[in-house]
Amino acid sequence: ARSVPARDAAPQALRNLSPLTGKPVLYVANVDESEDAVPSVVADHAAAVGAAAVAISSRIEAELTELDDEEAATMREELGIGETGLDRVVRGAFGLLDLIAFFTAGEDKPAQSWHLRRGLTAWHAAGEIHSDIQRGFVRAEVIGWEALVDAGGYAPARDRGVLRLEGRDYRMTDGDVITVKFTP
Repeated sequence: ARSVPARDAAPQALRNLSPLTGKPVLYVANVDESEDAVPSVVADHAAAVGAAAVAISSRIEAELTELDDEEAATMREELGIGETGLDRVVRGAFGLLDLIAFFTAGEDKPAQSWHLRRGLTAWHAAGEIHSDIQRGFVRAEVIGWEALVDAGGYAPARDRGVLRLEGRDYRMTDGDVITVKFTP
C-alpha cells in the first residue's frame, strides 16, 4: 500500500485505512563481523520501497552482552564500533519516524524520556507529559542534557546561565530537558 498513489477521489484513504503495509519499514541487516555497512542489495531495496536500513552484527552483539560494560566499551573501541546495535536500531527508527527524544527531570524526580515529532513545540511536549499541563502552559525551562550533566544539576546550570526560559512556540530539539511551568 505504501507504493500505491492515492486516488484523487479519496486523497485521505491511506491515512484513514492505516494498512499495515503502509507503515514505515526499517530493515535490520545482520552482517559479518568484518562489515560495518548495510549490503548494497539491502540498501538498494530499502531505498526503492521508501524504507530505511541499519547494519548490525548479531555475533558481535551477542559476545558484547556477555562482557561487563567497561570491557564491552573497550572491545567496541577496538573494533571501531561507536554504539551498540540496539542504539543503531533505535536511532534508525527515530530517524525513519522523524522523532526526537526529550526528557523531564527534577531535583527530586528521576529523569524520564519522552518522544515527539521533530519540529513540534514545547507546548506539544507539555501535552505528551499530560493534557492538563498543556492546557495550563505558561513557560518552559529548557536545557540540553549534555549541558545539564556538565553543569552538575539545575542549580549550577542556573548559576552558569545555561538554563533558558522558553515560550510555547519554542521548537524542541533532540536531547532537551524540559521543566514545564503551568497553572492548574
